Amino acid sequence: MTERRFVRPALLTSALAISLASLAVGSASAAATQIRMPVAFTLTPARCPDLQVTVSGSGDSFLVINDHVDQQGVDHINMNNVINGTATDTEGGSYVFGYHNHASVDVAPGGFPMELFLTDHFNLNGRGKANQVHVGFVARLTFTGPAEPPIVEIVNLRGNPMACDAF
Repeated sequence: MTERRFVRPALLTSALAISLASLAVGSASAAATQIRMPVAFTLTPARCPDLQVTVSGSGDSFLVINDHVDQQGVDHINMNNVINGTATDTEGGSYVFGYHNHASVDVAPGGFPMELFLTDHFNLNGRGKANQVHVGFVARLTFTGPAEPPIVEIVNLRGNPMACDAF
């Protein structure tokens, strides 16, 4: 159950990035797509047990998707999303936050198997009861076929990213 809750947001983020990258480039080519947009979040003690107060924040997301098809037809896709911003809590505490997600996948011409590597972290620092929220994970997902669930390997886990990662 925990792995499923943990992997679903990461898969959705990566699937979106891969879809955007595939729309941005044709075969046997290379391209970089950059997307900037404002984002917002709210973390509550009910969702994140590390918090004593509700925290709301906003910032700027910068997503870069690099897609390169090599001479053997392998599609190398790398996605980096960086979000920085500020937040406040319900008692007036103020914070800065940083988020980073990196995903990489190599897709062979036949499609499978393929391995997705994810690194994700969220840090919230400042003056208030929500100070020092630091969560993250490193995971490897192996897809053996289109109808098979991925094989999930959690390489590293810090804190409670399933509940306390704002993105």
